[in-house]
Amino acid sequence: MKTVARFATLEQAQAAKMNLGAAGIEAFIPDEMSAGIVPMFFVNKPGIRLQVVKEDEKRARSILEEGLESDFTG
Repeated sequence: MKTVARFATLEQAQAAKMNLGAAGIEAFIPDEMSAGIVPMFFVNKPGIRLQVVKEDEKRARSILEEGLESDFTG
């Protein structure tokens, strides 16, 4: 598995996971349980990881970047 993004909140990570799923990419949040139980644990960490299989890494990064751009452009 390759980490394609890190998020400040579990909700952000889950939204990105759903976006990838809609594009046919299976994603995994390895920190989901701990972020749900103790969200403050991730305040001093680099973020909640979103991972995909290596073969989907490039496409997943592209989709996530595209989503970020549309968030800022309306």
